[in-house]
Amino acid sequence: MKQILNYQVQEVNQDQYWDTYYKEFMQDFPEELTFIREGLLTKEQMDKRKNLLKMTSNISHHFILKDGDKAIALFRGEQKDIDVYYLRHGVVKNEYRKQGILSECLNKAIEFCKELGFVQITCCFVLSNNNILSQMIKKDFYLTSIECHAEYGQIGWLSHYLNEDLKRAFFFRCGMVEFSKKLLDNSEGNVKKFNKILNGF
Repeated sequence: MKQILNYQVQEVNQDQYWDTYYKEFMQDFPEELTFIREGLLTKEQMDKRKNLLKMTSNISHHFILKDGDKAIALFRGEQKDIDVYYLRHGVVKNEYRKQGILSECLNKAIEFCKELGFVQITCCFVLSNNNILSQMIKKDFYLTSIECHAEYGQIGWLSHYLNEDLKRAFFFRCGMVEFSKKLLDNSEGNVKKFNKILNGF
């Protein structure tokens, strides 16, 4: 991925990503009260955390969108589970919003995850951020849970399903009974038992 809309995409490492965020984006969010997890850990916990990071071989990406030399947006994602990709962080400069940058980045992320074989994409957002929620809903993301997060406060978790039967399973869990043959075949016999109970057998 070299370009999104008319903007250059630069892949960077984690340190470069956060350095850019704190120098060029942090001042745009003066009223947010967040905590940095790493800063709350003891030295021993930090050392162990570094070892955990070395042991994982997850896919991860850090992107900076640039208008010439100016950083205008940041996007970061990583493999959360074998077939689950986590859109972990994203921000667009105020003056570059409402140009479709987030929408196009989501399109690219969904396309990328499909190509690699991921079957689910997750992300979280601060519940007061209605703009993000509306953008994600347009891209077929569903609210899967709400959490009181130690670092960020009240957040919502969203999921986008790249497998139709997995999406049907999610709908079923939400009370929208929409079965498929694959759901029936992979229910470990429980659907047939449930059907017998419903029919009084």
